[in-house]
Amino acid sequence: MTKFSLKCILALIPFILLVGYTALNPMGYMDEEYPSWKYVKDVEKGRISPVNKDRATLILGDSRAMADIVTNDLGDDYVNLGMGGATSIEMYYTLRNYIGNNGAPKRVFIMFAPFHYSYMDNFKTRTVYFHHLDLPAVWDVYKRGVLSQEGNAINGADLSYIVSSYLRLPNVYLPALINSRGFNRTAANRAIYDEQVREKGHALYGTMDGCDYPNYEASYTSMERGGEHRLITRYFALLLKLCEDNDIETVVLQAPMNEASYTALDEGYVAEYTSYMEQFKNDNPGMTFELSIPCYDNACFGDSSHLNAKGAAIYTRELLDRYIK
Repeated sequence: MTKFSLKCILALIPFILLVGYTALNPMGYMDEEYPSWKYVKDVEKGRISPVNKDRATLILGDSRAMADIVTNDLGDDYVNLGMGGATSIEMYYTLRNYIGNNGAPKRVFIMFAPFHYSYMDNFKTRTVYFHHLDLPAVWDVYKRGVLSQEGNAINGADLSYIVSSYLRLPNVYLPALINSRGFNRTAANRAIYDEQVREKGHALYGTMDGCDYPNYEASYTSMERGGEHRLITRYFALLLKLCEDNDIETVVLQAPMNEASYTALDEGYVAEYTSYMEQFKNDNPGMTFELSIPCYDNACFGDSSHLNAKGAAIYTRELLDRYIK
């Protein structure tokens, strides 16, 4: 071996160590959203089994599902797999993986914020960044979202970013490693993860005693129908088909809004969104679809979009009354 070759190998050692650490200890440097995504992945992969698989009911959705439904109040056979920023894309693969590793659940509740039927705001910064989907699934989303549609419909996650992320390259993860000093977030992230296990996926987002601020949807006058919407719609249809093919009882819920948001909703937007949901209801007559958005008092919200502990307890009791008891 020449001296030049030896120098090249020695020069690569820090890079190899950095990539190796990035791959082996994400809890040490990832932000506080990572533990909840890891919890969902551990459940879907069968690494932990918080419910009786023969009687399981899964809650699928975004942060509103995660915050608004108090899983432990529903009973022993329920687990919340909602994730902040998730859409039907993540939930389709989550359910598919869950079925493959655990068998089909008895029932699913599906809840997304209305804007998550039009926008995928975290595909790059969470889904890809956290490696929540395996690489073939990400490639499938990329093909559907970019190669088969006009424009970039996958939230800015271009091919170079996807490749760099799944190779754990420093251009993607070095900022987080520097900010966390390499391992400084381990204890905090582990505590969040353990809480997720205890609460079976439920976690609050807003913790205020009330909120009178309007949410995202309050500013909309129509549904965005661009590439992201088309891709989300395609995956929502795939998600429902997956439920049908596996004889899973399916209930699509509408997340409550605070009074400040509800009263500000544009009538045209509400009509368009309702029509959009009605089409899925008509296409899936064996499933239950809620069409009306519930309105709760501002005092029930911890922020403009998510119920606080008081509101979540109320909503969960109502969910029990409607579909479980």
